[in-house]
Amino acid sequence: MPNYLLEIGTEELPAGFIPEAQTRLEQLMSEGLKSKNLPFQSMKTMSTPRRLTILVNDLALNQTTTKTKVKGPPVDKCFDGSGAATQAASGFAKRNNLSVDQLDREEIGGITYVIANVTSEGKPAQEVLAEIVPKIIMQLSGERLMRWGSSELKFSRPIRWIVSLLDDKVVPFQLDKLTAGRLSMGHRILAPGTVEIGKPDEYVDKLKAAKVLVEPAARQALIEQQVAQLAEKLNGKARQLSGPLLEEVVHITEWPRAVLGDFAHEYLDLPDTLIETIMVHHQRYFPVEKIQTDSNGDKNSILKKSLLPHFITIANNDLEEAQKEIKQGNERVLKARLADGRFFYFDDQKTKLSARKEALSHLTFQEGLGSYMDKIDRLEKLAELLTTDLHLDQKYAEPLKKVLELCKLDLVTNLVRELPELQGHVGAWYAEQEGQPPEVVHGIASHYAPRSTDDSIPVDTIGQFASVLDKVDNLVGLFALGKRPSGSSDPYALRRQAQGIIDVLVDGLTEFPVNLTELIRAQVLWFENHSTLKTSKRGYDAEKITTELNDFLLQRLRGKLLDLGFGREVSDAVLSARDPFWNLPNVVTRCRTTERLLTTAEGMDTARAGLRVRKILGDQPCEAEFDSALLALDAEKQLIGAYNSFDENFMKPRIKEHKTFHTEDDYTLLTNELGKFSQPVHSFFDGVMVNDKDEKIRNNRHALLRKLDIHYKLVADFSKLQSLIP
Repeated sequence: MPNYLLEIGTEELPAGFIPEAQTRLEQLMSEGLKSKNLPFQSMKTMSTPRRLTILVNDLALNQTTTKTKVKGPPVDKCFDGSGAATQAASGFAKRNNLSVDQLDREEIGGITYVIANVTSEGKPAQEVLAEIVPKIIMQLSGERLMRWGSSELKFSRPIRWIVSLLDDKVVPFQLDKLTAGRLSMGHRILAPGTVEIGKPDEYVDKLKAAKVLVEPAARQALIEQQVAQLAEKLNGKARQLSGPLLEEVVHITEWPRAVLGDFAHEYLDLPDTLIETIMVHHQRYFPVEKIQTDSNGDKNSILKKSLLPHFITIANNDLEEAQKEIKQGNERVLKARLADGRFFYFDDQKTKLSARKEALSHLTFQEGLGSYMDKIDRLEKLAELLTTDLHLDQKYAEPLKKVLELCKLDLVTNLVRELPELQGHVGAWYAEQEGQPPEVVHGIASHYAPRSTDDSIPVDTIGQFASVLDKVDNLVGLFALGKRPSGSSDPYALRRQAQGIIDVLVDGLTEFPVNLTELIRAQVLWFENHSTLKTSKRGYDAEKITTELNDFLLQRLRGKLLDLGFGREVSDAVLSARDPFWNLPNVVTRCRTTERLLTTAEGMDTARAGLRVRKILGDQPCEAEFDSALLALDAEKQLIGAYNSFDENFMKPRIKEHKTFHTEDDYTLLTNELGKFSQPVHSFFDGVMVNDKDEKIRNNRHALLRKLDIHYKLVADFSKLQSLIP
């Protein structure tokens, strides 16, 4: 069977557009062929900055022939009294390319209809492709689409050529003023001009001969190899040789060549992160570091000095005569940027961080939410609440207070104005130079983390606390302003910040039962009492803000639990039992407990008993107080006896000793005790009419079951596990 090749040739595409466009191209092609009943074996996408390509392997020569039954009008509408066909019959037959004599009859629902059995012969693949491919190209949407010349066509960048081949035959179609053909283009500098593609199988090799590596994976492997080899020659290793930087340079080159550059030793007195940020974020260079090196001086210092005075850039040109010029040009640009960074770094330190508070009071955090100085005040009050609620030791409370006092002051430094990516880091460097203790320095540096989807949570406890408080304030304030993300739009990165809170509390602060519900409540109340939002046109609906934010966070928490490997039913059972945000590590512990409970016969019986209790109670409130005097049946008395034994011998001693359920061992003890209810619960349901006609008896039995339900829900809402419980 033939292969089909489509190449969309363009001016240089944005690097960030290409991966998404490749995925979208494959999706659209697959959906288009399937919708047209044109089978294929597989497909593969490729790309460079100047082209998007898809290769469809083993495409059928023709569409699959289909047979369709089409229901027409009732027979009595199609034929008159003499049996002659009416206009309804002839019109229906004509629409389906049949004669009236070819129509069948079928009784449906007591009425006989005329039926057209239509056979559709498949069109040739070439005809189908010419129909669907232009539509596919037009659906490759991206941000800031553009038009060029007098064309009405919109695309991410101007389209210059199209290759469309079914084996060795051109599949011609017109796209605006372009006609699809077999002529591609070589490398703009190294092999300018057209490249004739005879058939899809020779596409990759033909372009390689024209200095274009059309497969991104091939370019990535070459870049990794070249960069690693250059770093090894320096007895070093390259940083950032994975992740966003590598992906970006792959998508901005067609024929990559790694080039080694140097910079003056004097710049090594700058923090590594400053040099690396200039190299990576602004110049797309790979920094080179010493192998197995520690920071100079105190191991707690964040002013690490492990870089070598070299960098590696990726050129889109391998001409030997061009390498010297490429190297020198990049060195000049880097020298200028490093010189600026060095000036700002040392000039800023002439003013202490604490002396910048006045300037911070004039820097707006967000219109309607006050200045950054107001934000610091809010964070300090929120920290006081956290400290009180957790009975936080002074070894945490004091550094946290200092971190929140200093963490935003670098926003008014010249270095952060020049390099906003360094906020937090700059404040930490200056704080260390001023003699702040390591826990404060690290907390300032890490409180923004995770800064991106590729970043990790803070590794230090103080930074974790500060990160949560900062993100809670951001989320509450922006939700109060109505800035909730919609669709794919999230200009304030609120999804990432919400996920950051979840990740820090679940993966980081596992020993601290942070009450996120209370933190949110406090911030919602603060904004209600201290901001102008209440008198704005939008107004201030505290309940709505809280509900929306809780739903937003709960969505991220559900995803987190799924990522940790918990089933959806188990996650729902645990999250439904009680407020999950009062202690997120506890949620994970209860998920593990619930999963383990379902692996044994005894545990399954405990869950089954809890399910029976929960199902009959439902969500209806019960105000009745339990009265043991109303118990008449043995099954009732046995159940309250089992409960009283549990309460007296297990729960009350734990409460007296101030023992909470925190660890998996705690919950194992609890589920073992709950297991003692199982037989009395089953006997109760088998021998007692719970919903008795007598209202007092019915309410009393419900009150008895609620006593049990409270303790089952210490673990989970077992009614959510019904599909897992036989």
